[in-house]
Amino acid sequence: MTFAAKIIPWLWSIPTRVHQGTVGWIASRVGARHGELARRLRWPLDRWAPYHRRELHLWRAGALGDVLMCTPALRLLKEQNPQCHLTFYTKYPSLLSGLPFIDAVKTMEEVPHGAIQLRYERSIPPSRFLAQIMGDEIGVDVTEIRPSCTRNSAIYADILEKLQRLPKPWIVLSRRAGPWTPNKQWPLEYWEDFIERLLTWSTVIEIGTEIDPNDRKRETSRYWDLRGTQSLDELVATISAADLHVGPISGPVHIAASFSIPSVVIYGGYEHPGPTLYEGNISHDTPLSCSPCWLRTPCPIDRLCLRQIQSVSVEKSLKDLWQQIGAPN
Repeated sequence: MTFAAKIIPWLWSIPTRVHQGTVGWIASRVGARHGELARRLRWPLDRWAPYHRRELHLWRAGALGDVLMCTPALRLLKEQNPQCHLTFYTKYPSLLSGLPFIDAVKTMEEVPHGAIQLRYERSIPPSRFLAQIMGDEIGVDVTEIRPSCTRNSAIYADILEKLQRLPKPWIVLSRRAGPWTPNKQWPLEYWEDFIERLLTWSTVIEIGTEIDPNDRKRETSRYWDLRGTQSLDELVATISAADLHVGPISGPVHIAASFSIPSVVIYGGYEHPGPTLYEGNISHDTPLSCSPCWLRTPCPIDRLCLRQIQSVSVEKSLKDLWQQIGAPN
């Protein structure tokens, strides 16, 4: 191998290595509030920014919502550099396969050395939208934050046909966030009262992976329990077929946003709504002195921020959204 063949790849890797090192850490902290400054710290010359390359390998190992929040940056990258061959690596390839701005979607086992991770964790607590912070990682200035998601048309049609037999509005309800933290979970007794309220005027389609043995059993056509029965493709199709969604800030909120399904989001105090609140959604948060806490260990005050959110107020928000999107008189 010639000296030039050795030195050119090394020189080309300098911006990435700087980005991932000390300068990258400082830029991430700055990026919590100032995107342009963060990008300039990483790449004083814009042409060094990764989005200019002819080929990019990007990855995100996080949960469903984190993966979907990468898509605004990927869309913009392709708009600004259509010649770039973009490969994205994720645990959930079916979420993104077929999106026109990604050339290849592969699994995490295939991530090559030197691939760039899209992340926001070093910018906590953020005041900007998380999708914008992840865009900084490749040098793009994200302004359109709504995510993109693939939907299986056949599964969607099947679910829509089944829902037609049920009275509107169709409300998809997700009780639990992922396992990252226990501090997003609205108390079980609040959910039980809330669901009973919803069943007087809507159809409730409950989704999720876990069923609590203490959950109340319901024998009514207005309640459709799909927990623990769906594939990821079926989950996406169900959420996208609904009129409304309600739940903690978690993957289903971002899936719903991909298809412009309005959500009522129960935040509590784990994080501030701003960095993940999509236009048209309604948030319920409690601004205590300790919030946003981003605390992963059990809350020392038993999730006071969540216990202060009452089911009647969350129900009212859903009714307000239903009126806004054209509920029949």
